[in-house]
Amino acid sequence: MFQLFDEGRQRTFSLTGLIKEIGRGDECDIAIAEDPSLSRVHARLDRQGEDWVLVDLESTNGTFVNGERVREARLKPGDLIELGDTRLRFLPAPVAGQAVQKKTTKVNMRPVDEEEKPRGIFSRVKTVLTKK
Repeated sequence: MFQLFDEGRQRTFSLTGLIKEIGRGDECDIAIAEDPSLSRVHARLDRQGEDWVLVDLESTNGTFVNGERVREARLKPGDLIELGDTRLRFLPAPVAGQAVQKKTTKVNMRPVDEEEKPRGIFSRVKTVLTKK
């Protein structure tokens, strides 16, 4: 999951769904009305598998990724998107405010009596299943 971080206004926009329109118009998923240099519908983000692709929608002032004008660009984490006077950073979204940690299973060991020692994997299973 990814997000756009508005560096000037210190706010984030979560990227969910398949398409996100960006512009100053109220109909946009990411509406930035405070920036008059944005077109009403300036650009669009398309979800393609695990990736997001930024598409300029023939905006007046253009769409830039890392300082380069683009018509279409596949985004990478950390990319800087410039639309008008707005600077948006493409970043991975935190999960519940923290990085995801893999849980492990705790295993307790105990000594095995001579009678319980298995001769092979199947004899151990048989021993465990037959004892009550």
